Amino acid sequence: MRTLYRQIATCIACLAFAAPSGAETVGSMTAYQTNIIRNHGEAMNVGAGVELGDQLRSNITGLGMLVFRDESSAKIGPNTSLTIDEFVYNPGSRSGKIDIRMNSGLARFYGGQVSKGGDMQVATPHMVLGARGGIIEVLVIAGQTVGILRAGRMTCMMNGRKLVITNPGHACTSDNDKLLTGYGGIDAFPILDSIDRIAGTGLPGEPGPGLNVSAICASALGNSLKACKSTDGALPGVAMEFPDSPTPPVGSGVDDEDDDCFPDCR
Repeated sequence: MRTLYRQIATCIACLAFAAPSGAETVGSMTAYQTNIIRNHGEAMNVGAGVELGDQLRSNITGLGMLVFRDESSAKIGPNTSLTIDEFVYNPGSRSGKIDIRMNSGLARFYGGQVSKGGDMQVATPHMVLGARGGIIEVLVIAGQTVGILRAGRMTCMMNGRKLVITNPGHACTSDNDKLLTGYGGIDAFPILDSIDRIAGTGLPGEPGPGLNVSAICASALGNSLKACKSTDGALPGVAMEFPDSPTPPVGSGVDDEDDDCFPDCR
């Protein structure tokens, strides 16, 4: 009998050593508004850890604030899906890499320590956006992606083309076929600001409106977007094209250069 117990104990020990370790915790949820879920349906609450590989999804009124270990953060808007694909951070050198995959919705990304000297990238179905020490807003909807620079520097990359945007308020857009630039004015992004009222608490704020094409098409920029032109009462969902602005940016947009700075590189 003692021999049997020893064999069982040995097997349990072997299983313990063979079991895979838990996924790396890369950040935590510091605020939320109904409803944000993780992976296969686990509801996220304030203080919940976010792990490498997690997919976070919000519903039509969902808002959330995610803070990473390097002090970068992401505000998640309604109808949004994003996945933490890579997170590497060395506190000593304050360097690393963050890769986030965003398939739909709206989010605002604040660069932390990694973005000051390393790479913080957001990959969408249409292009890859990079943030360097600043704030960018990303909208994925109607078969296209719009990225707007709010502070710092933003790179927009698609099929070997690269734009570097340095002036706040300027944007790039792509439908995976064209990469265009222009001056923004999209009004969908204030949806994210309601999360400020509940940051750091578990108290829900006022429900934000659902994110839809109509909100974009009602904006100053949206009035002239091809995606907002109605055909038989329906939106075609083709690539956005930026209109002339009252204060048009300096630059020619996209060309075949490997590194085209828009409006300028400083």
